[in-house]
Amino acid sequence: MGGFPGGTYAGVLPPQPPQPPPYASPPAAPPRNRTPKSVWAISGSAVVLAVAAVVMGVLAWTRPDPAPVTTTVTPSAPVYSAEEVSAARDEACAASKSVVSAVYEASVPLVAALPNRDSPEFKAALANEQAVVLVEMEYLRLHTPPATPREIADPMGDYIDATYAVLSADTSGQDRNLPAQQGQTAMDKVHAACQK
Repeated sequence: MGGFPGGTYAGVLPPQPPQPPPYASPPAAPPRNRTPKSVWAISGSAVVLAVAAVVMGVLAWTRPDPAPVTTTVTPSAPVYSAEEVSAARDEACAASKSVVSAVYEASVPLVAALPNRDSPEFKAALANEQAVVLVEMEYLRLHTPPATPREIADPMGDYIDATYAVLSADTSGQDRNLPAQQGQTAMDKVHAACQK
């Protein structure tokens, strides 16, 4: 029989894994410390504050807004010196003379062309009147300072409104006579007040 020398039948076993080291028992837990009372007091205070904050937030959110307070301040009318009033009167009166002259000169060709609103002459005269009126009315507004006496400033405003109404009537093909008369009446009041 062969196979193994010396005629012995001994089998070779694979190497054995090393023996595990004996396990030590886990270390004993240290004795449990009691939580100090101060930690409980601080935690309790934090919870109480959090609850109070939530309650206050809900109350503030649900409370209606207070009624708004409205304070009305009435400004006093400005007081102008006699020199300021006199200078404003002179400026407004000079401006009114200049404006009336320019608007009249722009209206003459337009009135002459009124019978034929489709003519090139009427259209050119209308364009000129529109430009002159817009410029002159703004000039009149700028040269009527706040210190201008009411007996001049008020009819001056009426004249401006009436002149714009004349321009609107001319542009839309309407009758211009009524607003033109209103403008003339207003300017007569201005001239009368300027003579005082």
